[in-house]
Amino acid sequence: MKSDQTAIYYLTGPSRRAVENSPHLEAFKEKGYEVLYMVDPVDEMFVQWQTDFEGKPLKSIAKGTADLGEDKELAEKQKEFSNLLGALQKKLDDRVKEVRLSSRLTSSPACLVVSEHDVSPNLEKLLSQVKGEASKQKRILELNPKHEIISKLRDRSDDGSLDDVAEVLYGYAVLAEGSELQDPLKFNQALVRVLAKTV
Repeated sequence: MKSDQTAIYYLTGPSRRAVENSPHLEAFKEKGYEVLYMVDPVDEMFVQWQTDFEGKPLKSIAKGTADLGEDKELAEKQKEFSNLLGALQKKLDDRVKEVRLSSRLTSSPACLVVSEHDVSPNLEKLLSQVKGEASKQKRILELNPKHEIISKLRDRSDDGSLDDVAEVLYGYAVLAEGSELQDPLKFNQALVRVLAKTV
């Protein structure tokens, strides 16, 4: 890996295809950082106890914040987008822990991440198969402030039309990581209403 790469980055998922198409990879690829694809169910258990290798920490690129040296710029943009972030948080409060801007996205508008010490969506799914019950873990919705859609929404606050946009952004992020929508009908209806306004 590159000499300036401070951690061994990895991403877990249900298949190689799901992992290599994940939006979480975008900024890491752009910087030329290497990321391990971990697609075997045992990998989820392995990274729970193997936290470093030869002095380098193992770090999931889908957990916590992406430490890619853009903290100051992101903090300034967070203020610019505060109306939108607050409005989306209000709309999605039952499903997301937080709505914030992302430094890990370069071409996608949104993605879902988990807090540093929460379990990954893949591990959550594996555990629910064993236990026979689905977990209700809330995740963090990250938005790409450089994406055309997000920048157009920047000055929008809590109006009725934001309901459908929130639903579509959240659904997009769920599908982009390879997970299943909890309510496909609700997502489809919101998507149709959003498309009807743009045609």
